[in-house]
Amino acid sequence: MAAQDLAPNISYVKLIAYILLGLAALAVNLVGLSVIYLNVYQWVLRKGGTDTAWFWFNSEPKGLMALREKLRKD
Repeated sequence: MAAQDLAPNISYVKLIAYILLGLAALAVNLVGLSVIYLNVYQWVLRKGGTDTAWFWFNSEPKGLMALREKLRKD
């Protein structure tokens, strides 16, 4: 294994265990971050925000202001 060159004094079993432990920790972190992001997005939507994907842009989607005005008049 290529990783054996980095740590020549560790057995294959320990090396594989460390690799699996690292992958498990990475998976737990990714799930934790996903939960945090989803909670923030839900909070924004509950508070009247628009689509949370628009956080990446400087303005709201085209036509949204006109649509809001139309809904207020009706």
